[in-house]
Amino acid sequence: MSRLGQGGRTCNGQESSALHFHCSSFLAKVKATDADEGINGRVWYRIVKGNEHNNFRINPSTGLVMRGVRHLDREQNSSHVLEVEAYNTEQGPMRSSVRVIIYVEDVNDEVPVFTQRQYNRLGLRETAGIGTSVAVVRATDRDTGNGGLVNYKILSGAEGKFEIDESTGLITTIEYLDYETKTSYLMNVSATDQAPPNNQGFCSVYVSLLNELDEAVQFSNSSYKAMIMENIPLGSEVLRVQARSIDNLNQITYKFDPNTNAQALSLFKINGITGVITVKGQVDREKGDFYTLTVVADDGGPKIDSTVVTITVLDENDNSPQFDITSDSSVSVAEDSAVGKRVAVVLARDPDAGSNGQVTFSLTSGNIGQAFEIHTTNNTYGEVFVAWPLDRELLDHYTLRIQASDGGVPPRRKEHTLRVNILDVNDNPPIIDSPFGYNVSVSENVGGGTAVAQVRATDRDVGLNSVLSYYITRGNEDLTFRMDRVTGEIATRPSPPDRERQSFYSLVVTVEDEGNPSLSVSHQNVLFRGRMELGGTAGASLALRR
Repeated sequence: MSRLGQGGRTCNGQESSALHFHCSSFLAKVKATDADEGINGRVWYRIVKGNEHNNFRINPSTGLVMRGVRHLDREQNSSHVLEVEAYNTEQGPMRSSVRVIIYVEDVNDEVPVFTQRQYNRLGLRETAGIGTSVAVVRATDRDTGNGGLVNYKILSGAEGKFEIDESTGLITTIEYLDYETKTSYLMNVSATDQAPPNNQGFCSVYVSLLNELDEAVQFSNSSYKAMIMENIPLGSEVLRVQARSIDNLNQITYKFDPNTNAQALSLFKINGITGVITVKGQVDREKGDFYTLTVVADDGGPKIDSTVVTITVLDENDNSPQFDITSDSSVSVAEDSAVGKRVAVVLARDPDAGSNGQVTFSLTSGNIGQAFEIHTTNNTYGEVFVAWPLDRELLDHYTLRIQASDGGVPPRRKEHTLRVNILDVNDNPPIIDSPFGYNVSVSENVGGGTAVAQVRATDRDVGLNSVLSYYITRGNEDLTFRMDRVTGEIATRPSPPDRERQSFYSLVVTVEDEGNPSLSVSHQNVLFRGRMELGGTAGASLALRR
Protein backbone atom coordinates (compact mmCIF):
# COMPACT_ATOMS: atom_id res chain seq x y z
CA MET A 1 0.00 0.00 0.00
CA SER A 2 1.19 3.46 -0.78
CA ARG A 3 1.78 5.86 2.09
CA LEU A 4 0.47 9.39 2.01
CA GLY A 5 2.94 11.99 3.09
CA GLN A 6 1.87 14.73 5.47
CA GLY A 7 3.73 17.36 3.61
CA GLY A 8 2.05 20.40 2.17
CA ARG A 9 3.00 23.68 0.71
CA THR A 10 1.59 27.13 1.03
CA CYS A 11 1.72 29.69 -1.70
CA ASN A 12 5.11 30.76 -0.42
CA GLY A 13 6.56 27.27 -0.88
CA GLN A 14 6.83 26.13 2.74
CA GLU A 15 5.72 22.62 3.53
CA SER A 16 3.39 22.13 6.33
CA SER A 17 0.37 20.16 7.32
CA ALA A 18 -1.07 23.36 8.69
CA LEU A 19 -1.80 25.74 5.83
CA HIS A 20 -2.72 29.47 5.97
CA PHE A 21 -4.76 30.66 3.03
CA HIS A 22 -4.61 34.25 2.09
CA CYS A 23 -3.36 34.80 -1.49
CA SER A 24 -4.06 31.96 -3.93
CA SER A 25 -6.50 29.28 -4.84
CA PHE A 26 -3.62 26.76 -4.53
CA LEU A 27 -3.50 25.81 -0.96
CA ALA A 28 -1.47 22.65 -0.52
CA LYS A 29 -0.24 19.52 -2.18
CA VAL A 30 -0.31 16.07 -0.71
CA LYS A 31 1.74 13.26 -2.10
CA ALA A 32 1.48 9.52 -1.57
CA THR A 33 3.74 6.73 -2.90
CA ASP A 34 2.86 3.18 -3.72
CA ALA A 35 5.50 0.55 -4.20
CA ASP A 36 3.37 -1.45 -6.56
CA GLU A 37 3.92 -1.20 -10.22
CA GLY A 38 1.66 -0.50 -13.05
CA ILE A 39 -1.89 0.25 -12.40
CA ASN A 40 -1.58 -1.03 -8.90
CA GLY A 41 0.94 1.65 -8.19
CA ARG A 42 -1.24 4.45 -9.50
CA VAL A 43 -2.36 6.80 -6.67
CA TRP A 44 -5.54 8.88 -6.56
CA TYR A 45 -6.53 11.60 -4.03
CA ARG A 46 -9.76 12.65 -2.51
CA ILE A 47 -11.08 14.67 0.46
CA VAL A 48 -13.10 12.36 2.57
CA LYS A 49 -13.86 14.53 5.59
CA GLY A 50 -14.03 18.15 6.66
CA ASN A 51 -15.28 19.57 3.39
CA GLU A 52 -18.99 19.37 3.98
CA HIS A 53 -19.57 22.87 2.54
CA ASN A 54 -17.36 22.28 -0.50
CA ASN A 55 -15.03 25.04 0.47
CA PHE A 56 -12.12 23.06 -1.01
CA ARG A 57 -11.34 20.66 -3.83
CA ILE A 58 -8.41 18.43 -4.61
CA ASN A 59 -6.88 17.39 -7.89
CA PRO A 60 -7.41 13.60 -7.81
CA SER A 61 -4.25 12.85 -9.70
CA THR A 62 -1.82 15.49 -8.46
CA GLY A 63 -2.99 15.94 -4.85
CA LEU A 64 -3.20 19.69 -5.18
CA VAL A 65 -5.63 21.10 -2.57
CA MET A 66 -7.39 24.15 -3.88
CA ARG A 67 -10.29 26.44 -2.97
CA GLY A 68 -13.68 25.23 -3.83
CA VAL A 69 -16.58 27.12 -5.29
CA ARG A 70 -17.74 28.33 -1.90
CA HIS A 71 -16.40 31.56 -0.46
CA LEU A 72 -14.29 31.26 2.64
CA ASP A 73 -15.37 33.29 5.64
CA ARG A 74 -12.98 33.47 8.51
CA GLU A 75 -15.63 34.95 10.67
CA GLN A 76 -17.71 31.82 10.28
CA ASN A 77 -14.84 29.35 10.44
CA SER A 78 -11.30 30.44 11.00
CA SER A 79 -9.79 26.95 10.32
CA HIS A 80 -10.70 23.83 8.42
CA VAL A 81 -9.48 20.30 9.16
CA LEU A 82 -9.55 18.15 6.04
CA GLU A 83 -8.93 14.42 5.88
CA VAL A 84 -7.33 13.57 2.52
CA GLU A 85 -7.26 9.99 1.35
CA ALA A 86 -4.93 8.38 -1.19
CA TYR A 87 -6.23 5.20 -2.86
CA ASN A 88 -5.65 2.90 -5.79
CA THR A 89 -9.18 2.06 -6.67
CA GLU A 90 -12.54 3.13 -5.52
CA GLN A 91 -13.33 -0.12 -3.83
CA GLY A 92 -9.90 -1.35 -3.19
CA PRO A 93 -8.81 -1.89 0.36
CA MET A 94 -5.48 -0.25 -0.10
CA ARG A 95 -5.72 3.35 1.02
CA SER A 96 -4.14 5.85 3.30
CA SER A 97 -5.19 9.26 4.73
CA VAL A 98 -3.63 12.35 6.13
CA ARG A 99 -5.08 15.34 8.02
CA VAL A 100 -4.62 18.75 6.45
CA ILE A 101 -5.33 21.82 8.62
CA ILE A 102 -6.06 25.03 6.73
CA TYR A 103 -6.07 28.33 8.69
CA VAL A 104 -8.04 31.16 7.06
CA GLU A 105 -6.29 34.48 7.51
CA ASP A 106 -8.45 37.54 8.11
CA VAL A 107 -9.32 40.07 5.42
CA ASN A 108 -11.12 43.30 6.50
CA ASP A 109 -14.32 42.36 4.81
CA GLU A 110 -16.69 42.75 7.72
CA VAL A 111 -18.75 45.86 8.44
CA PRO A 112 -19.11 47.03 12.05
CA VAL A 113 -22.54 46.09 13.33
CA PHE A 114 -24.29 47.98 16.12
CA THR A 115 -26.06 46.04 18.79
CA GLN A 116 -29.19 48.07 17.98
CA ARG A 117 -30.34 49.83 14.87
CA GLN A 118 -31.65 52.63 17.04
CA TYR A 119 -30.80 53.58 20.57
CA ASN A 120 -33.38 55.51 22.55
CA ARG A 121 -32.92 57.78 25.52
CA LEU A 122 -36.36 58.88 26.54
CA GLY A 123 -37.08 61.57 29.12
CA LEU A 124 -33.66 63.13 29.44
CA ARG A 125 -34.13 66.06 31.83
CA GLU A 126 -33.82 69.38 30.12
CA THR A 127 -31.95 70.65 33.15
CA ALA A 128 -29.28 67.97 32.80
CA GLY A 129 -25.88 69.54 33.28
CA ILE A 130 -23.01 69.53 30.85
CA GLY A 131 -21.27 66.12 30.83
CA THR A 132 -24.41 64.11 31.57
CA SER A 133 -24.31 60.58 30.13
CA VAL A 134 -27.00 60.11 27.53
CA ALA A 135 -26.46 56.68 25.94
CA VAL A 136 -23.78 54.15 25.04
CA VAL A 137 -23.71 52.73 21.54
CA ARG A 138 -21.78 49.58 20.77
CA ALA A 139 -20.73 48.08 17.46
CA THR A 140 -18.74 44.88 16.82
CA ASP A 141 -16.63 43.90 13.85
CA ARG A 142 -15.81 40.23 13.38
CA ASP A 143 -12.58 41.05 11.70
CA THR A 144 -9.37 40.85 13.70
CA GLY A 145 -6.73 43.39 14.43
CA ASN A 146 -7.37 46.88 13.23
CA GLY A 147 -10.07 45.50 10.99
CA GLY A 148 -12.06 44.66 14.07
CA LEU A 149 -11.29 47.86 15.99
CA VAL A 150 -13.98 50.52 15.57
CA ASN A 151 -14.17 54.26 16.23
CA TYR A 152 -17.45 56.08 16.78
CA LYS A 153 -18.58 59.39 15.39
CA ILE A 154 -21.77 61.44 15.40
CA LEU A 155 -22.49 62.28 11.81
CA SER A 156 -25.51 64.54 12.23
CA GLY A 157 -28.31 65.59 14.54
CA ALA A 158 -26.25 66.57 17.58
CA GLU A 159 -26.73 70.32 16.90
CA GLY A 160 -23.83 71.16 19.15
CA LYS A 161 -25.47 69.61 22.19
CA PHE A 162 -23.85 66.15 22.30
CA GLU A 163 -20.53 64.43 21.66
CA ILE A 164 -19.44 60.80 21.53
CA ASP A 165 -16.33 59.15 22.88
CA GLU A 166 -14.81 57.64 19.75
CA SER A 167 -13.49 54.64 21.61
CA THR A 168 -16.25 53.77 24.07
CA GLY A 169 -19.34 55.02 22.22
CA LEU A 170 -20.47 57.00 25.27
CA ILE A 171 -22.62 59.96 24.26
CA THR A 172 -22.64 62.93 26.69
CA THR A 173 -24.00 66.47 26.72
CA ILE A 174 -21.65 69.32 25.92
CA GLU A 175 -24.19 72.17 26.07
CA TYR A 176 -27.25 73.03 28.10
CA LEU A 177 -30.55 71.67 26.84
CA ASP A 178 -33.86 73.47 26.58
CA TYR A 179 -37.12 71.65 26.06
CA GLU A 180 -38.80 74.87 24.98
CA THR A 181 -36.30 75.27 22.15
CA LYS A 182 -36.18 71.65 21.00
CA THR A 183 -37.93 68.65 22.46
CA SER A 184 -35.98 65.80 20.81
CA TYR A 185 -32.88 64.96 18.84
CA LEU A 186 -32.23 62.20 16.27
CA MET A 187 -28.53 61.60 15.76
CA ASN A 188 -26.88 59.49 13.10
CA VAL A 189 -23.84 57.65 14.47
CA SER A 190 -21.20 55.72 12.57
CA ALA A 191 -18.76 53.02 13.62
CA THR A 192 -15.67 52.77 11.38
CA ASP A 193 -13.08 49.97 11.55
CA GLN A 194 -9.43 50.92 11.42
CA ALA A 195 -8.14 48.97 8.48
CA PRO A 196 -8.62 49.58 4.81
CA PRO A 197 -11.11 49.91 3.30
CA ASN A 198 -12.38 51.28 6.64
CA ASN A 199 -15.80 49.76 6.63
CA GLN A 200 -18.61 51.64 8.35
CA GLY A 201 -21.72 50.68 10.20
CA PHE A 202 -24.50 53.05 11.16
CA CYS A 203 -27.16 53.48 13.78
CA SER A 204 -29.43 56.22 15.03
CA VAL A 205 -29.77 57.61 18.53
CA TYR A 206 -33.07 59.19 19.53
CA VAL A 207 -33.09 61.47 22.56
CA SER A 208 -36.31 62.99 23.91
CA LEU A 209 -36.23 65.70 26.58
CA LEU A 210 -38.35 65.81 29.70
CA ASN A 211 -40.11 69.13 30.14
CA GLU A 212 -39.47 70.68 33.54
CA LEU A 213 -40.63 73.81 35.32
CA ASP A 214 -37.56 75.79 34.47
CA GLU A 215 -39.09 78.60 32.42
CA ALA A 216 -40.38 81.84 33.84
CA VAL A 217 -44.04 82.63 33.71
CA GLN A 218 -44.52 85.71 31.55
CA PHE A 219 -47.42 88.15 31.32
CA SER A 220 -48.69 89.10 27.89
CA ASN A 221 -48.27 92.79 28.83
CA SER A 222 -45.69 94.35 31.09
CA SER A 223 -48.45 96.55 32.50
CA TYR A 224 -52.19 96.94 32.21
CA LYS A 225 -54.39 100.04 32.36
CA ALA A 226 -58.11 100.40 32.86
CA MET A 227 -60.63 103.20 33.37
CA ILE A 228 -63.86 102.73 35.25
CA MET A 229 -66.70 105.00 36.35
CA GLU A 230 -67.16 105.58 40.02
CA ASN A 231 -70.20 103.84 41.51
CA ILE A 232 -69.67 100.97 39.08
CA PRO A 233 -71.87 98.02 40.14
CA LEU A 234 -70.32 95.35 42.31
CA GLY A 235 -69.10 92.38 40.30
CA SER A 236 -68.39 94.41 37.18
CA GLU A 237 -65.37 93.26 35.20
CA VAL A 238 -62.50 95.75 35.07
CA LEU A 239 -60.00 93.89 32.88
CA ARG A 240 -58.32 90.53 32.40
CA VAL A 241 -54.63 89.83 32.82
CA GLN A 242 -53.08 86.86 31.07
CA ALA A 243 -49.77 85.09 31.49
CA ARG A 244 -48.23 82.08 29.79
CA SER A 245 -45.52 79.57 30.51
CA ILE A 246 -43.50 77.92 27.79
CA ASP A 247 -43.30 74.85 30.01
CA ASN A 248 -47.10 74.59 29.89
CA LEU A 249 -47.08 71.89 32.54
CA ASN A 250 -49.23 73.33 35.30
CA GLN A 251 -52.22 75.59 35.53
CA ILE A 252 -51.14 79.21 35.99
CA THR A 253 -52.74 80.89 39.00
CA TYR A 254 -53.14 84.61 39.65
CA LYS A 255 -53.20 86.59 42.87
CA PHE A 256 -52.59 90.09 44.15
CA ASP A 257 -49.25 90.77 45.75
CA PRO A 258 -49.93 91.01 49.50
CA ASN A 259 -48.02 94.31 49.60
CA THR A 260 -50.62 95.91 47.33
CA ASN A 261 -52.35 98.96 48.81
CA ALA A 262 -54.99 97.87 51.32
CA GLN A 263 -57.64 100.22 49.95
CA ALA A 264 -57.16 98.78 46.46
CA LEU A 265 -57.44 95.25 47.84
CA SER A 266 -60.72 96.19 49.50
CA LEU A 267 -62.21 97.37 46.20
CA PHE A 268 -61.01 94.78 43.69
CA LYS A 269 -60.57 91.02 43.49
CA ILE A 270 -59.01 88.68 40.93
CA ASN A 271 -60.09 85.27 39.74
CA GLY A 272 -57.17 82.96 40.44
CA ILE A 273 -57.78 80.88 37.31
CA THR A 274 -59.01 83.31 34.66
CA GLY A 275 -57.11 86.43 35.73
CA VAL A 276 -60.29 88.54 35.54
CA ILE A 277 -60.28 91.52 37.91
CA THR A 278 -63.71 92.57 39.17
CA VAL A 279 -65.15 95.16 41.54
CA LYS A 280 -65.98 93.99 45.05
CA GLY A 281 -66.36 97.31 46.90
CA GLN A 282 -68.05 100.65 46.39
CA VAL A 283 -65.82 102.76 44.17
CA ASP A 284 -65.91 106.45 45.05
CA ARG A 285 -63.66 108.73 43.04
CA GLU A 286 -63.73 111.30 45.79
CA LYS A 287 -62.07 108.77 48.11
CA GLY A 288 -59.55 107.61 45.55
CA ASP A 289 -59.21 108.21 41.81
CA PHE A 290 -56.19 106.05 41.02
CA TYR A 291 -55.24 102.56 42.17
CA THR A 292 -52.19 100.42 41.50
CA LEU A 293 -52.46 96.64 41.82
CA THR A 294 -49.57 94.19 41.54
CA VAL A 295 -50.63 90.82 40.11
CA VAL A 296 -48.45 87.72 40.47
CA ALA A 297 -48.67 84.75 38.10
CA ASP A 298 -47.35 81.37 39.29
CA ASP A 299 -47.26 77.94 37.68
CA GLY A 300 -45.57 76.21 40.61
CA GLY A 301 -42.11 76.59 39.14
CA PRO A 302 -39.20 78.57 40.50
CA LYS A 303 -39.72 81.56 38.23
CA ILE A 304 -42.87 83.62 38.76
CA ASP A 305 -43.78 86.89 37.07
CA SER A 306 -45.64 90.00 38.14
CA THR A 307 -47.32 92.88 36.36
CA VAL A 308 -48.74 96.22 37.43
CA VAL A 309 -52.40 97.08 36.85
CA THR A 310 -53.35 100.75 37.09
CA ILE A 311 -57.03 101.63 37.42
CA THR A 312 -58.23 105.19 36.91
CA VAL A 313 -61.62 106.07 38.39
CA LEU A 314 -63.59 108.50 36.25
CA ASP A 315 -65.86 111.05 37.84
CA GLU A 316 -69.63 110.85 37.99
CA ASN A 317 -71.61 113.91 39.05
CA ASP A 318 -72.73 112.34 42.30
CA ASN A 319 -71.91 115.20 44.64
CA SER A 320 -73.68 118.52 45.13
CA PRO A 321 -71.76 121.66 45.98
CA GLN A 322 -71.36 122.15 49.70
CA PHE A 323 -71.20 125.58 51.32
CA ASP A 324 -68.29 126.00 53.66
CA ILE A 325 -68.90 126.91 57.27
CA THR A 326 -66.88 130.07 56.70
CA SER A 327 -69.44 131.42 54.26
CA ASP A 328 -71.14 134.63 55.35
CA SER A 329 -74.68 134.02 56.51
CA SER A 330 -75.45 137.43 58.00
CA VAL A 331 -73.81 140.75 57.22
CA SER A 332 -74.56 144.40 57.95
CA VAL A 333 -74.17 147.02 55.27
CA ALA A 334 -74.38 150.77 55.60
CA GLU A 335 -77.16 152.21 53.52
CA ASP A 336 -74.78 154.66 51.92
CA SER A 337 -72.48 151.92 50.63
CA ALA A 338 -71.27 152.68 47.14
CA VAL A 339 -72.46 150.65 44.18
CA GLY A 340 -69.88 147.95 43.49
CA LYS A 341 -68.86 147.50 47.09
CA ARG A 342 -68.35 143.87 48.12
CA VAL A 343 -70.49 143.11 51.11
CA ALA A 344 -70.29 139.31 51.56
CA VAL A 345 -68.37 136.21 50.45
CA VAL A 346 -69.61 132.63 50.33
CA LEU A 347 -67.49 129.56 49.71
CA ALA A 348 -68.72 126.31 48.17
CA ARG A 349 -66.81 123.24 47.00
CA ASP A 350 -67.78 120.22 44.92
CA PRO A 351 -65.50 117.16 45.24
CA ASP A 352 -66.38 115.96 41.74
CA ALA A 353 -63.86 116.43 38.97
CA GLY A 354 -63.82 118.54 35.86
CA SER A 355 -66.97 120.45 35.06
CA ASN A 356 -68.82 118.30 37.59
CA GLY A 357 -66.84 120.04 40.30
CA GLN A 358 -66.91 123.59 38.93
CA VAL A 359 -69.24 125.76 41.00
CA THR A 360 -71.08 128.90 39.89
CA PHE A 361 -73.24 131.12 42.08
CA SER A 362 -76.52 132.93 41.51
CA LEU A 363 -79.12 134.84 43.52
CA THR A 364 -82.42 133.01 43.27
CA SER A 365 -84.68 135.03 45.60
CA GLY A 366 -84.82 137.89 48.06
CA ASN A 367 -82.93 140.31 45.85
CA ILE A 368 -85.60 142.99 45.91
CA GLY A 369 -85.02 145.71 43.37
CA GLN A 370 -81.92 143.85 42.17
CA ALA A 371 -80.05 145.65 44.91
CA PHE A 372 -77.23 143.06 44.86
CA GLU A 373 -75.35 140.93 42.41
CA ILE A 374 -73.05 137.94 42.88
CA HIS A 375 -69.88 137.10 41.00
CA THR A 376 -68.18 133.67 40.85
CA THR A 377 -64.42 133.52 41.41
CA ASN A 378 -62.27 130.44 40.72
CA ASN A 379 -65.39 128.27 40.63
CA THR A 380 -65.25 128.35 44.41
CA TYR A 381 -66.06 131.79 45.76
CA GLY A 382 -69.25 133.79 45.42
CA GLU A 383 -68.76 137.52 46.04
CA VAL A 384 -71.83 139.63 46.72
CA PHE A 385 -71.70 143.27 45.60
CA VAL A 386 -74.00 146.27 45.92
CA ALA A 387 -75.70 146.74 42.57
CA TRP A 388 -78.06 149.67 43.34
CA PRO A 389 -78.09 152.42 45.98
CA LEU A 390 -79.52 151.24 49.28
CA ASP A 391 -82.03 153.05 51.48
CA ARG A 392 -82.66 151.68 54.93
CA GLU A 393 -85.74 153.81 55.24
CA LEU A 394 -87.24 151.89 52.31
CA LEU A 395 -85.98 148.42 53.23
CA ASP A 396 -83.89 147.64 56.24
CA HIS A 397 -82.86 144.05 55.40
CA TYR A 398 -82.68 141.52 52.59
CA THR A 399 -82.89 137.74 52.83
CA LEU A 400 -80.93 136.50 49.83
CA ARG A 401 -81.05 132.90 48.62
CA ILE A 402 -77.71 132.04 47.06
CA GLN A 403 -77.60 129.00 44.84
CA ALA A 404 -74.38 127.08 44.07
CA SER A 405 -74.63 124.96 40.90
CA ASP A 406 -72.02 122.58 39.48
CA GLY A 407 -71.33 122.12 35.78
CA GLY A 408 -72.67 118.59 35.51
CA VAL A 409 -75.42 117.49 33.15
CA PRO A 410 -77.85 117.81 34.75
CA PRO A 411 -76.31 120.16 37.31
CA ARG A 412 -76.56 119.56 41.02
CA ARG A 413 -77.43 122.51 43.27
CA LYS A 414 -77.29 123.66 46.85
CA GLU A 415 -78.75 126.82 48.44
CA HIS A 416 -77.51 129.10 51.17
CA THR A 417 -79.29 131.92 52.99
CA LEU A 418 -77.59 135.26 53.41
CA ARG A 419 -79.25 137.97 55.52
CA VAL A 420 -78.11 141.48 54.67
CA ASN A 421 -78.95 144.01 57.34
CA ILE A 422 -78.97 147.63 56.16
CA LEU A 423 -77.33 149.90 58.70
CA ASP A 424 -78.75 153.36 59.23
CA VAL A 425 -76.87 156.41 58.09
CA ASN A 426 -77.93 159.84 59.35
CA ASP A 427 -79.25 160.90 56.03
CA ASN A 428 -82.68 162.18 57.13
CA PRO A 429 -83.18 165.52 58.99
CA PRO A 430 -85.88 165.86 61.63
CA ILE A 431 -89.34 166.79 60.35
CA ILE A 432 -91.57 169.07 62.45
CA ASP A 433 -95.11 167.84 62.53
CA SER A 434 -96.64 171.23 61.77
CA PRO A 435 -95.20 172.42 58.54
CA PHE A 436 -96.77 175.88 58.90
CA GLY A 437 -95.74 176.70 62.45
CA TYR A 438 -97.71 177.22 65.61
CA ASN A 439 -100.05 180.12 66.73
CA VAL A 440 -100.58 180.25 70.46
CA SER A 441 -102.33 182.83 72.71
CA VAL A 442 -101.43 183.17 76.31
CA SER A 443 -102.65 185.54 79.07
CA GLU A 444 -100.19 187.82 80.62
CA ASN A 445 -99.20 187.32 84.16
CA VAL A 446 -99.69 183.51 83.92
CA GLY A 447 -97.73 181.62 86.45
CA GLY A 448 -94.25 180.41 85.80
CA GLY A 449 -93.97 176.99 84.25
CA THR A 450 -97.20 177.27 82.35
CA ALA A 451 -97.04 175.25 79.17
CA VAL A 452 -97.96 177.34 76.21
CA ALA A 453 -97.08 175.02 73.27
CA GLN A 454 -95.35 171.76 72.32
CA VAL A 455 -93.33 171.33 69.18
CA ARG A 456 -93.29 167.79 67.85
CA ALA A 457 -90.86 166.41 65.26
CA THR A 458 -89.92 163.00 63.84
CA ASP A 459 -86.82 161.59 62.21
CA ARG A 460 -86.89 158.61 59.77
CA ASP A 461 -83.49 157.50 60.87
CA VAL A 462 -83.03 155.12 63.77
CA GLY A 463 -80.92 154.95 66.86
CA LEU A 464 -79.07 158.10 67.82
CA ASN A 465 -79.79 159.38 64.37
CA SER A 466 -83.43 159.62 65.38
CA VAL A 467 -82.97 160.96 68.93
CA LEU A 468 -84.12 164.61 68.79
CA SER A 469 -83.30 167.66 70.87
CA TYR A 470 -85.35 170.85 70.85
CA TYR A 471 -83.95 174.38 71.24
CA ILE A 472 -85.31 177.97 71.09
CA THR A 473 -82.62 179.49 69.00
CA ARG A 474 -84.05 182.99 68.42
CA GLY A 475 -86.81 185.37 69.59
CA ASN A 476 -86.49 184.59 73.30
CA GLU A 477 -83.84 187.11 74.16
CA ASP A 478 -85.59 188.16 77.37
CA LEU A 479 -85.82 184.54 78.37
CA THR A 480 -89.51 184.72 78.92
CA PHE A 481 -89.92 181.15 77.76
CA ARG A 482 -88.02 177.99 78.15
CA MET A 483 -88.18 174.81 76.05
CA ASP A 484 -87.85 171.22 77.22
CA ARG A 485 -84.98 169.79 75.23
CA VAL A 486 -86.43 166.33 75.17
CA THR A 487 -90.18 166.82 74.86
CA GLY A 488 -90.25 170.03 72.85
CA GLU A 489 -92.61 171.69 75.33
CA ILE A 490 -92.47 175.49 75.57
CA ALA A 491 -93.39 176.87 78.99
CA THR A 492 -93.18 180.22 80.81
CA ARG A 493 -90.46 181.00 83.20
CA PRO A 494 -91.21 182.24 86.75
CA SER A 495 -91.29 185.81 85.52
CA PRO A 496 -94.62 185.99 83.66
CA PRO A 497 -94.98 187.65 80.29
CA ASP A 498 -95.97 191.27 80.26
CA ARG A 499 -98.05 192.43 77.34
CA GLU A 500 -97.20 196.06 77.96
CA ARG A 501 -93.57 195.28 77.66
CA GLN A 502 -93.93 192.95 74.62
CA SER A 503 -97.15 191.94 73.08
CA PHE A 504 -95.93 189.10 70.87
CA TYR A 505 -92.98 186.83 70.35
CA SER A 506 -91.69 185.26 67.19
CA LEU A 507 -89.65 182.26 68.31
CA VAL A 508 -87.38 180.22 66.14
CA VAL A 509 -87.24 176.58 67.26
CA THR A 510 -84.49 174.25 66.09
CA VAL A 511 -84.82 170.45 66.21
CA GLU A 512 -81.53 168.55 66.05
CA ASP A 513 -80.83 164.80 65.95
CA GLU A 514 -77.95 163.01 67.67
CA GLY A 515 -76.26 161.78 64.51
CA ASN A 516 -72.66 162.35 63.70
CA PRO A 517 -72.73 164.76 62.07
CA SER A 518 -76.10 165.79 63.34
CA LEU A 519 -78.91 167.08 61.17
CA SER A 520 -81.35 169.78 62.27
CA VAL A 521 -84.38 171.74 61.15
CA SER A 522 -85.63 175.19 62.36
CA HIS A 523 -89.12 176.68 62.48
CA GLN A 524 -89.43 180.44 62.57
CA ASN A 525 -92.26 182.84 63.51
CA VAL A 526 -93.48 181.12 66.55
CA LEU A 527 -95.65 184.14 67.42
CA PHE A 528 -97.03 185.09 70.76
CA ARG A 529 -99.64 187.82 70.71
CA GLY A 530 -101.34 189.10 73.92
CA ARG A 531 -103.79 191.74 75.17
CA MET A 532 -103.95 193.19 78.60
CA GLU A 533 -107.41 194.08 79.79
CA LEU A 534 -107.70 196.87 82.36
CA GLY A 535 -109.70 196.33 85.48
CA GLY A 536 -107.61 193.43 86.53
CA THR A 537 -108.36 191.05 83.70
CA ALA A 538 -105.78 190.43 81.16
CA GLY A 539 -105.71 188.20 78.17
CA ALA A 540 -103.06 187.53 75.75
CA SER A 541 -102.93 185.59 72.60
CA LEU A 542 -99.76 183.99 71.38
CA ALA A 543 -99.60 183.14 67.77
CA LEU A 544 -96.85 180.81 66.66
CA ARG A 545 -96.38 180.32 63.05
CA ARG A 546 -93.65 179.48 60.63
